[in-house]
Amino acid sequence: MSSSVAPTDAAPATVGRRERKAEETRRRILEAAQKQMSIGGPESVTIQSVTEGADIGQGTFYNYFKSRDELVDAVIRDVVENLGRRLDALTRDMKDAAEIYSFSLRHLMHTAVSDPVWGWFMVRLGIAQEGLLEALGPRASRDIQIGIDSGRFVLDDVSIASAMTFGSMLAVMHDYLDGDRKEDPSSMYAAMLLRMVGIPPAEAEEISRRPLPPLPELEASEMA
Repeated sequence: MSSSVAPTDAAPATVGRRERKAEETRRRILEAAQKQMSIGGPESVTIQSVTEGADIGQGTFYNYFKSRDELVDAVIRDVVENLGRRLDALTRDMKDAAEIYSFSLRHLMHTAVSDPVWGWFMVRLGIAQEGLLEALGPRASRDIQIGIDSGRFVLDDVSIASAMTFGSMLAVMHDYLDGDRKEDPSSMYAAMLLRMVGIPPAEAEEISRRPLPPLPELEASEMA
């Protein structure tokens, strides 16, 4: 007697395959756009460059995004916001504001060093791009304010300190990616920024060289 899979069993499997294929296609579109942004910034992204990079037709593109601008916003959320959430998860239970600030800075810098496409994406994005500041700016301001409130940081203006954090971060990323520097600058950069917020030099050096815990992965429900 022959056997066959009942239609009620086949339908969910078919839906599952379609969802996986759709997610894979969306991921390819986002990756192609991110790569283009790492080369020429957000303004260089065109639907043609993305569809060629993702190896899809323009009709397929519009199944996922209504416009180029919607795609650019999605890339920023995907790349920057999700990293911010991973940093939140890492530092959520930490008590020392200086350690929180240091670990966050080191992870951001090390990601640029270990993944140049991501690093150039951040540099080309720049502080003029609202998406970057919307994703990471409030987090930096929050951590700096915690440091002030706890007496760890000595600062007069949180917003200026936050702006200096991002301005210097992108400048150091650019210096590393575009120059001959071989050594990962993450710890040195963190030590200098800790001194900027009022941590004594010797302590800043010690904090910046503590073992760096890995970033936790996000659950699907936690991703932007």
